[in-house]
Amino acid sequence: MDMPDEPASKRRCHKERVRVTRACDACKKKKLRCTGTLPCASCLRTGKPCEYTAEYNRGKLPQVRIAQPAPGTEQQQKQASAVEGDRSPSLQYSLVGENCTMPENHAVENPPSRASPEPHQTDLEGHYVGPSSGVSFLLRAQRKLHKYVALPINTPIFTFGDSPLPEAESTFMLLPPRNEANALLTRYFDFAFPTHRFLHQPQVESWVEEFYGAVQRSEGVTPGTRGKRAVVLMVFAQAKQSQLDSDQSSARSLVSSAAYFAASEQQLSAETGPVRITSVQARLAQCFYLLSQSRINHCWSLFGTTARLAMTLGMHRARRRENGAVDHIESELRKRVFWCAYSLDNYLSAALGRPRIFHDDDIDQDFPTVADDSRILRDQILASESTTQSIMLAPLYHAKLSVIIGRILHDMYGIHRGSSQAEVAAAAQHGAHLTRWRQELSGFLDSSNVDLLMLTYQRQYTVLNLAFYHAQILLYRPFILRHFGTNNRERSRNDSSSRAVDQYIKVCLVAAMKIAAIIRELCEKRRMYSTFWFTHYYAFSAIMILYLRVIQLAAQKGDGGEVSKYLHTGERAQRDLAGCCSQSSFVQRYVVVLEELRQEARIAANQTDHPPDATRDQTFSYGGNQGIGQLGPQAFRPDEIEVNRMEVAERLQGSNLMPAVMESDIPGWTEGGAEDNFPVPASSGLADWEGLDSLAIAGLGELDYLFSHGGS
Repeated sequence: MDMPDEPASKRRCHKERVRVTRACDACKKKKLRCTGTLPCASCLRTGKPCEYTAEYNRGKLPQVRIAQPAPGTEQQQKQASAVEGDRSPSLQYSLVGENCTMPENHAVENPPSRASPEPHQTDLEGHYVGPSSGVSFLLRAQRKLHKYVALPINTPIFTFGDSPLPEAESTFMLLPPRNEANALLTRYFDFAFPTHRFLHQPQVESWVEEFYGAVQRSEGVTPGTRGKRAVVLMVFAQAKQSQLDSDQSSARSLVSSAAYFAASEQQLSAETGPVRITSVQARLAQCFYLLSQSRINHCWSLFGTTARLAMTLGMHRARRRENGAVDHIESELRKRVFWCAYSLDNYLSAALGRPRIFHDDDIDQDFPTVADDSRILRDQILASESTTQSIMLAPLYHAKLSVIIGRILHDMYGIHRGSSQAEVAAAAQHGAHLTRWRQELSGFLDSSNVDLLMLTYQRQYTVLNLAFYHAQILLYRPFILRHFGTNNRERSRNDSSSRAVDQYIKVCLVAAMKIAAIIRELCEKRRMYSTFWFTHYYAFSAIMILYLRVIQLAAQKGDGGEVSKYLHTGERAQRDLAGCCSQSSFVQRYVVVLEELRQEARIAANQTDHPPDATRDQTFSYGGNQGIGQLGPQAFRPDEIEVNRMEVAERLQGSNLMPAVMESDIPGWTEGGAEDNFPVPASSGLADWEGLDSLAIAGLGELDYLFSHGGS
């Protein structure tokens, strides 16, 4: 069916929708939609004079487009010419389209201020994404990822973008000597997973006995045995890559670890019969291993199966048994496995910007009992005979923290979010829960003698502190961009909750600084491993917050001391993070993306100190990777800096990483248009961006669908 012709009043020279960065004085005063032209459509319709004399405080003064009058509007044309004659030359600019003409004198004398030798691009909504666009640093990061992080394109769709696993033979594998197996077991339970303890150590030790005994006696495989063997092999794989005397970058260590993983996969693929708890344990261990190998897409696919197997066994529901014997080992393992899976679900959702699998309304499982493995027997749980802290206290509180994080993701990052006041109230509620959580563990988390503790407690101390500060970042970072382009005077006039928002921003920045300090300490003490996926992800999130704050303070002409402090801390943390870099790892990708954001922050900081150079900051020295470190200078026009800084925030507001503020929350926003504001990307179809996290973590092609490149 043919659609009726569009009314002439809605045509704009047969061009795509135009972004309006400035409204005329009359439309601005009445908060009406304005076309941003001279004269605008509203003034033409009412016959009023159209002027652009009001003060403009949002960066570089934009140029006003000269409207092309339709035939029969000679009076309006004279009015526009008269107004134009009183304007400065910098405001004279004409649109060029298929059926539009540019005045002869304007073509050479007044080129667009955002002209660039690079070709202009637009996304699928028609927005400009060329070199001076705020999204351009994402495009540059993506190009560098393609250049420096070469990944094969012939990989399955479920693992595309992942780092390749070393080749390993899964059909034939020699078990390690028994003394080495015992050392691997000890290393796993002491170091590998300090707060994600979903295995029972005495039980796993008995499985190792059975495994070696069956191999020596050449016994056949009985039902349920393959799951136990898969768990044992994954314990070996995790422990092997975290050994003290193991060079994490050496091919021998990685291949050996990958061989155990491949053998575990082979055991699980041959499983038959009903689903068993060992099937879930082995696959959950594989998910954590894949993250340590920078294979998050593979992990995401496998975790979907793992979570549904756990729900098949009813692990998300509490068992109520009034009569009959209870196997306390199995009961505790069900709790442990579920809450570790729940925690991983939250982190995968936050990192990838994708929905969670577990929903709080469907869960009534109890938390694990605070009892060491040696005290948990099949028929009873023995009371502790020691006054020392239980190993299971930290896993319990990590599970409780995961519940708070799950609620934060639902309220602050969900599709259906409330108003600005509702988000402030939600942040206050979740912030109070985080404070209470911290107070309950303050005696441990604020300890001043951490180095005197056992290795397991040292690891628990570090992991819980990092997880807590990252939870604060998740909760408060949306507010950093809420009023990105407004000064303090405007905020106090337009936002009754500005005092609370200011406090949230301070807490978020303190959390980012704390994470940077912990990363610095780990590197100084040589305790940072290339397999610490969670630690690397926390560091990436914190550094990004510091750089964005530098850009924001520079845009608001903020304190130069704060700008310098955050920039210096971010750059130092970036160097520390780069020291963990290995080929095609998450860290390698993090550094590429962070470098582009660092360049934007450096330019913004230079704006507050002295006039910027005509080129971008030259290079940034990294601790291990030559190719990424020498990124080289790139042309960057000084007159593009202000616009670019503002659009960086707006593009990030449209991502899942930084949830966009609602249109009604923006000062001066009116239905259908904005006064002096760039349109919010969330209202322009960009709310589905997976953000910086997804760009750096999930692969190299996450931005491709946004831009029309003319190919298939």
